[in-house]
Amino acid sequence: MNSDRLRNTVVIAIGLTVIDAARKLLSGAGLGFSETFFSVAGNLLLAYFLTWLQGRCRLQRRDVALLLWVNLFIVGSFSNMLEGYFFTSVFDSANQFIASGLYMLVFRGIEAGFVSYVLPAGENGLDEQLKIYLTGRTRLNLAMRFALGALSYLPVYFFFGMLVISFVIPYYTDPSMGLVIPPFTTIIPLEVLRGLLYVAVLLPVTACLDADRLTTSVALAGLLFIPGALLPLLADQGLPAQIIPFHLVEILGDSVVYGYILTRLFVLKKRS
Repeated sequence: MNSDRLRNTVVIAIGLTVIDAARKLLSGAGLGFSETFFSVAGNLLLAYFLTWLQGRCRLQRRDVALLLWVNLFIVGSFSNMLEGYFFTSVFDSANQFIASGLYMLVFRGIEAGFVSYVLPAGENGLDEQLKIYLTGRTRLNLAMRFALGALSYLPVYFFFGMLVISFVIPYYTDPSMGLVIPPFTTIIPLEVLRGLLYVAVLLPVTACLDADRLTTSVALAGLLFIPGALLPLLADQGLPAQIIPFHLVEILGDSVVYGYILTRLFVLKKRS
């Protein structure tokens, strides 16, 4: 890593950690030592990843901010909030859920704006990259791939969930933990919706990446896992500490496999 990238990585990590600390303090949450430590470490990894990703996408500053905003919010906040609404008692009402979502939308926008300011601006425009990507692809073909991408999250979710269920089920069936397991009639549409959201925000990333399938798969897996699981689970620690390692392994598997599936669906030609 050259000196400019190292500097950008460190500055971004510090800025994201400060923004996250401000979010917690303004919401009335404390700043425990372990959460702060994992926040610093996780944001350092996220900063390195985002620096690498922008090196591949080379987007203009405005488009970096927009793409990061929707991904950090949907993958890092809203998708987890949806699961929290149905799998935990953290939200007392729909109004509280909406208010929390708007609160996170603002902070994710601040994070995205800060990161886009620090990262060097590229020459590519998001709209231009999307037009190039969509050239020669029929609406029916894209719609089918979009639907398949959303639906394919469901078996991935269930497969890795079954691998860890014996380790976490005692905590979900203990009323004192504040965790619940909703019925399949709730889980199935919920996870399909989450898959739909993931496809919607990751497809533009795929369109902007100047990379082969392996690199694209790594990029999508990184976006799904680092802001979507690593930071929420370790830096916020809203779940019992005993089950966090199992969920980390579970979602890492989800992210790698689902990132690969989306790459196979949406990177239609191997890039040089």
